[in-house]
Amino acid sequence: MAIRDFLLPLVSYPKPITSAAIEAVLTLGESLSHSEKPTGDGPATKTRISALVYEIEVQPGLYFEGAQVGEFLEGEARKSATNAQQLVRTFEDAAARHSVLHRCRLERRTSYEMSRQVLEAARLHHVTVQPLRKDAEDQLDMTEELVFDSGRPVLVFPETPVRKLAAAFRNVAIAWDGSRPATRAVADAIPFLRHAASVRVFTATDDKPMAAGQGQQFIDHLASLGIEAIHEDVKKTDQHSIGSFMESYVASRDIDLLVMGAYGHSRLREFVLGGATRSILTNPPCWVLLSH
Repeated sequence: MAIRDFLLPLVSYPKPITSAAIEAVLTLGESLSHSEKPTGDGPATKTRISALVYEIEVQPGLYFEGAQVGEFLEGEARKSATNAQQLVRTFEDAAARHSVLHRCRLERRTSYEMSRQVLEAARLHHVTVQPLRKDAEDQLDMTEELVFDSGRPVLVFPETPVRKLAAAFRNVAIAWDGSRPATRAVADAIPFLRHAASVRVFTATDDKPMAAGQGQQFIDHLASLGIEAIHEDVKKTDQHSIGSFMESYVASRDIDLLVMGAYGHSRLREFVLGGATRSILTNPPCWVLLSH
């Protein structure tokens, strides 16, 4: 099955995502439309990108007090409404320039209501696309909820990338440790893997113990699905965290898409001790497909 139906949540408050990030999603969607050869005499199926724009209802928090609260909230509500309208215009204008199917819906919700609605919508799409910026806890929380509760893969990317984001997934890497989340991520990524020019499977040798030969067995499994791949054990030194190790691997191999399982450990353990998922969500090095 091709991945053809993307959900793109766009949140107006406290800070909307950039027009460049919206453009990146639409460019990727167009490249995926072109990657499929038409069947019979019919045209190729275009990717559909559904934008859910949220005007967040700004509510008083625990730390607001004093006579200026009402005036402050009114100002923030106006900012949220203005941002939402601008997001709609930005998405519609950009989508018109790309060969994709698109639709856009504007909702006015509290942050809690928005989270529940996005989860429900995610279950009705092939994948949810989530841009991430550094130190944005609201984006991080939403992404974690999607990973754990949507039942669908989540495609994240840096809103302000260090290196240019790929417009297509030609070079794909799989972070493989033999775990259940990694297996699920690979299954979700198969449509991308089949159209990639290069697929690399890598294992951090000092991260988790894995039975000898399991990497090659996984390569054989991919071959049975029509996917040619190479496997490499890559030594992770003590000087590198698992996050910086993955970032270095992606940069050195010019990877367009990283496929990985999310939260092989508990969220609490990753938060306290650090871990691959938390590191990637804090600073994604490229497009990253996450599944749990």
